[in-house]
Amino acid sequence: KSTSLVESDIQTNATMADNRTMAQMLQAPIEGYEDAIVVPPINANNFELKQTLINLVQSNQFTGRQDPHNHLHFFNKVTSTFRHPKVPNTTVKLLLFPFSLE
Repeated sequence: KSTSLVESDIQTNATMADNRTMAQMLQAPIEGYEDAIVVPPINANNFELKQTLINLVQSNQFTGRQDPHNHLHFFNKVTSTFRHPKVPNTTVKLLLFPFSLE
């Protein structure tokens, strides 16, 4: 005679820490975190990105099918041509980068 253990016969006494679902428990915490990429405030008077510079960046938009290294090389080359005494080049790049994506 074989005996089988039926699931209803097993009793487990476990105390749950909370009533969150597994999906909720796997979510990364967002409290106290801000956006990872933030353009710093620009303290220059009359600063603007010229449309010709935006057009130049848009002339080589990244679609996901090109080599990302070549795209970044072109982007860095173009953005290095623009200088403003009171605006860091990294800020210019942060402002222009969305225009380089399709």
